[in-house]
Amino acid sequence: MFNFLKRKKYPEIAKYKKKDQINFRYRGELMFGYIYDAKLENGKIIYSIQTGGQCPAIIENFNEEEIIGLRKK
Repeated sequence: MFNFLKRKKYPEIAKYKKKDQINFRYRGELMFGYIYDAKLENGKIIYSIQTGGQCPAIIENFNEEEIIGLRKK
């Protein structure tokens, strides 16, 4: 009855964890961002990625295979 109260769990099999800084390609450009959230759909990990600083944007439904890797500082 009260499903909205149930908290969504972060997938344990996810390669990247929340707040990991990553590199990825988006619309043909190399970008970096932070892992904002992840979910498991049809056996695949789907991420939400936060980009930008002062005016951030969230990129939804980004596949794990499309992420290049962790960003080196």
